Amino acid sequence: MNTKAKLSCITAIIAMLSVVVLFTVHASRAGIETKKQASNGTKKMTIRVNGISSFAILADENTNTNGFINVGRDQIANTTQLDFSYATPDTVDPEIVYFIHGMGDIPNGAFTVDLSSAHLAVTTAFPVDSCVVNIVTSDFDCENGSPITFNLAWARDGFGSINEKIQQRQTMGPLTVKFKGEYESVTAAVNGTWTGHTGTNQFGNLFDNKNSTSLREITMETNH
Repeated sequence: MNTKAKLSCITAIIAMLSVVVLFTVHASRAGIETKKQASNGTKKMTIRVNGISSFAILADENTNTNGFINVGRDQIANTTQLDFSYATPDTVDPEIVYFIHGMGDIPNGAFTVDLSSAHLAVTTAFPVDSCVVNIVTSDFDCENGSPITFNLAWARDGFGSINEKIQQRQTMGPLTVKFKGEYESVTAAVNGTWTGHTGTNQFGNLFDNKNSTSLREITMETNH
């Protein structure tokens, strides 16, 4: 599916991802509870948060790629999922960046986690959105992208921890995220690869919802 639309609320996809990262540091993740797609192509997903999960900044200095990934398991439904977004600037045209986004279920065996470490080894089996964005005109063109393979490891670094209770709604171009929850998190160093990229000592978190349940709603617009 190809779409062409105006992004009136962003001037650069990198700026959008910076806001995404600031938000997702504060929100743990778990299994998908509901999922639907509207007739206009808008994708909506509600993720139930219960148990231990992880977050990482996706940063590849060699390609100037920046973004994030969240992975978690819902202990109630015994399901695992991830959601991610990242952008890479064009090497020739400074006005163009390539934006990749995906969210969906993964096999439980692809993700191991506790409050000391985590490991993700998976190739996405769900649809991935691949967008070409003009950061000057804010035009974007999206279509179905290729699967992404992740091999990432988290290791608690002892640098920091936080206990927090929040309610937040964040809109970032075509992406809207709502989250309400309470959790404890610790900082972690993240190393590994994702299709075409390598990250070294990336910032990450490990989250524990302390057996409470929260909901996170994601809306991705592909049409305006």
